[in-house]
Amino acid sequence: MTTEPHFEISAAVVRQLGDELVSDEVTAIVELVKNAYDADASYAHVVVDTKAALPEGQTLFPGVKGYITIDDDGIGMDRSDIERGWLYISLSHKRAKKAKGETTIKGRTPLGDKGLGRLSSQKLGDNLEIITRKDGDATSLHVAFSWNAFTDETTLTSVPVTIAPAATQRKKGTRLVISGLRNPDVWRGAELEKLANDLSQIIAPFPDARPFIVTLKIDGRTIDLGEISSQIRSAAVARYTVDYKNGQLDLAGRIRLSKFRGNLSGGELEFFEKNVLASRGRDFYAYLNERKPVCPMRYSDDPGYFIEFNFSVEIKSLGEIAMIVGPDGTRIAADPGPFHCEIDEFSLRVGEEAVQLSGLANATEVKQAIKLHAGVKVFRDGFAVIPYGINGEDWLRLGTQQTSATSYYGLRPANVVGFVKISEAENSQLKDKTDRQGFIANAHSRNFNRLMTTATEKIADFLEWIRRCFNTYKVDRLSRGVPFADGQTQITKAREVSRALANYSQRANKLNSSASQIHRRVAEVTKRIKEEPIFATAAERRLEPLLNEAREALEASQALFAELQKYSADAKSLEAYVATLAPRLDVLKSQLDDFAELAGLGMHAEMLSHEAHNQTDKILLQAKTAAEKARRAEPENKPLLLFSLDVTSSSMALRRQINHLTPSLRLQRDRIEIFPIAELIDSARRYFEERWIGTSMTFVVDATNSFKVATHRGRLLQVVDNIIINSEYWLKSAILSDKPPTVHVQIDIPCLRIWDNGPGVDTAVEENLFEPFVTLKPKHIGRGLGLFISSQIASSMGCELTLRYDRNDAGRRYIFELDLASITHAEQ
Repeated sequence: MTTEPHFEISAAVVRQLGDELVSDEVTAIVELVKNAYDADASYAHVVVDTKAALPEGQTLFPGVKGYITIDDDGIGMDRSDIERGWLYISLSHKRAKKAKGETTIKGRTPLGDKGLGRLSSQKLGDNLEIITRKDGDATSLHVAFSWNAFTDETTLTSVPVTIAPAATQRKKGTRLVISGLRNPDVWRGAELEKLANDLSQIIAPFPDARPFIVTLKIDGRTIDLGEISSQIRSAAVARYTVDYKNGQLDLAGRIRLSKFRGNLSGGELEFFEKNVLASRGRDFYAYLNERKPVCPMRYSDDPGYFIEFNFSVEIKSLGEIAMIVGPDGTRIAADPGPFHCEIDEFSLRVGEEAVQLSGLANATEVKQAIKLHAGVKVFRDGFAVIPYGINGEDWLRLGTQQTSATSYYGLRPANVVGFVKISEAENSQLKDKTDRQGFIANAHSRNFNRLMTTATEKIADFLEWIRRCFNTYKVDRLSRGVPFADGQTQITKAREVSRALANYSQRANKLNSSASQIHRRVAEVTKRIKEEPIFATAAERRLEPLLNEAREALEASQALFAELQKYSADAKSLEAYVATLAPRLDVLKSQLDDFAELAGLGMHAEMLSHEAHNQTDKILLQAKTAAEKARRAEPENKPLLLFSLDVTSSSMALRRQINHLTPSLRLQRDRIEIFPIAELIDSARRYFEERWIGTSMTFVVDATNSFKVATHRGRLLQVVDNIIINSEYWLKSAILSDKPPTVHVQIDIPCLRIWDNGPGVDTAVEENLFEPFVTLKPKHIGRGLGLFISSQIASSMGCELTLRYDRNDAGRRYIFELDLASITHAEQ
């Protein structure tokens, strides 16, 4: 009998496939435990014995030492399930069930869908046996085969497999038996500790994210998979929750006062305890409430917490959002599906307060839990998606948000323990890679990452805002004593007191000299009267008592003069101290003034860098246009072409040097010009229309009510450029229907209004839009300085930049208004 030509496959290919797809023993165990979850099991008990062999009668591979068993109470399998499931490589009924939106009896969406999870067993051992009984069946089945049979010479269909009634009956569920351990050392000693730690991170340690029970016993020792109790979580100094649903991200945070103690010591700690802790933070909160927070906040009603804040934003309002084509053919934001996240932040120095909050006997358990579970992990139906947050993997880039300040800490990978809870049912677009090492890179996974990064960056922004406010709060409260600005006055008064005291001392010396002479004369008279009474006159005898009193008074005066001499020496020392302190105070005040100026130089340097890039962009575009005109000329205009190339080279050099530019140059006096505002706007229009060649963006100007201004042209142009560049970014990111993206500029004496038909300003930032570092752009794209710089420049010119209260169809404010009344030039 002849057969049609067909392909065969070597059994060794399947073994090689399993080796490549399953990276380690932890992944292998987890994949097999997931099968128990998919089978609606309430538990999975894993037992590893590296030394013993299974008793005869319980295995078809007797005498083989070292085995692993995985028991569950799931629905089990019948012969058909085994033949069309376990024995049919890469065929997955789960995939078809997921595609139809079907779930198990317990409502679970299967985690597996590639039909490759069964290959995990070969990573663990040479032989695989399955003892299973389907719920409702009369008998249990025993399946056995050896991975050693998967050789180069053997075709896949020739690998021997045994299926027979089991000698021991089960009630229901499945038991996997893997014998002939391939790497028994991984289950012992230091390797065991690492494996247990890894496994404890992959099986969700949070009760809220763990769907069923998983236990592990190795060589008779029960391994603690490290569940994080509510007691441990109570020791956190802050808790943040993130929820995303129906296109909106909601962030909420609660922070304890102990969070802000940080590593304070000495005088700073004393100030914190007297001014912040003493009022349970009420005085500090009142100070904060007078400033503009980066997001809404309130004093916590919970006595265990100090402050709470919240922030909400729609996904379509964020920059750098990945787009897909929707069912109706329009571009929409790729929605990763709803998810819930909780992040607990701990102090790296777990103190007595944390122990009291947790109710634990000591801090050791808290510290161990933080060390083991540090990071923010992603759990899909209770199983971690590797490598997010595993073993310190910082997928949220928390390490880049750290501040060097010692008083406060932003979120750091080592002091947060958190989870993101997703599900196969709700987040099917977040697809695992075949090797289970992260999500497949697609629009949905990029937006998931963008949403979570936005949340953690907003937390960091809020904490940084509080840190900056605390610094100014400290200065404000300390200055309520003796203002430093009056220090020179106090020195002057001290000098005056010192000089007066020295003057009194000099006068006292003269009086003392006179008193001494009088004292001698009185003493001589009283002595003569006592020693020679018969020679004394009647008047002298009557004066004797008075002279004695005068002598005693003079002796007391001399004692007082002697004491004044001592104070005279002190006065000279005080004068010397004052003379030394006065110039030191002058130097200190000068240094503080320098430091105040330096504090602003960092901002100015960043502003300069921001503006330099904008201006070099403009120069490069103009040089490129000139070069193209030179090439098209007949004959070619070589001098213009060379000049354009030289300008391009110089501009690029300027960009390279800007990072090294010393921010110590003094600003030159602005040159005031009188020019029509329409002329400046027309210049901007030409520039941006050239910049937008190849796009559908347009620039519309309404100059019917134009007027002249008297100001520095370059400064005003910077303000206009920054606003339009901001519009440009959001128009490129916007979801527009059939309308071309358009920037509108309206000149209406004495105002200039600029808006676009993009999404408008999100309500989350509309109140503090002109503050530094306020933005919904990704941090690597923009730092929220453009509009801040524009408002500062406008203010320096005596003008005001505002966001009007008009709202677009989306209910958002969108019109920027520049009031130029103070620089409007009236015709003479």
